[in-house]
Amino acid sequence: MKSLHELHQSGTFVLVNVHDVGSAALAEAAGAEAIGTTSGGHAYTIGRPDAVGAISRDESIAMAAAICAAVSIPVSIDAENGWGHTPEEVADTITALHEAGAAGASIEDWSGDAAIGFYDKGLAVERIAAAVEAGRNASPGFVVCARADQVMHEGPDAFAGALERLQAFAAAGAGCLYAPGVDDEVRIRTLVTEAGGPINGLLGMHGPTSVPDAAAWGVRRVSLGSSLYQATMAAFTDMVRDAVGPGTLSVGPEPLDYADIEALFT
Repeated sequence: MKSLHELHQSGTFVLVNVHDVGSAALAEAAGAEAIGTTSGGHAYTIGRPDAVGAISRDESIAMAAAICAAVSIPVSIDAENGWGHTPEEVADTITALHEAGAAGASIEDWSGDAAIGFYDKGLAVERIAAAVEAGRNASPGFVVCARADQVMHEGPDAFAGALERLQAFAAAGAGCLYAPGVDDEVRIRTLVTEAGGPINGLLGMHGPTSVPDAAAWGVRRVSLGSSLYQATMAAFTDMVRDAVGPGTLSVGPEPLDYADIEALFT
């Protein structure tokens, strides 16, 4: 089994985003090399919106620990803004996630607070540098994925600014670089060649881009965000509508065998 750090060094791998312990165990059994959490999926499972602060730091770390204990493959945690604005708070979060068993974490440059908006570039870089140092102190192979979220929040015109931030994050030691919202070939190839480190590309189930496409463009890590959870809930909704409507009970995939699921948690 490769470490998370090793997976980022060559080729392309899929970081399968899971929303709870059960989905993590199933992902490993299905052949995932590494898994990541999704803040959206986690929030929805407990009836909250996908927003920074909707789930507390302690709740997120508890979920991270439970997921890490349930699998043997590397786990990267969606740590949102690090659950704190200062570099010191981000460093404390990374240390806590490593102690929970995580092999990596992503840190955003969006504060989650409309009054603050994006952290200014200098502070954003300091936050990533603090995360990288804390990760190295915890484990030499801990992977900090630095996110520049401008395109996701502001649209394609923010691409140049996001690229500049990723370049600064790479210089600060980030092991993976991520600009969610960048999904066209030209700009993804630009990130691959100019950002300065391994690129995480966000793809979605039933989206226009495949994993082989992303690999051909040079993406090192493919994440699926909350799309797996959304697709799962779409199938669930269709099955419920059938059950309470025509009642054929023939909609959706064949159920997994009960004994096979039980075996994952024995």
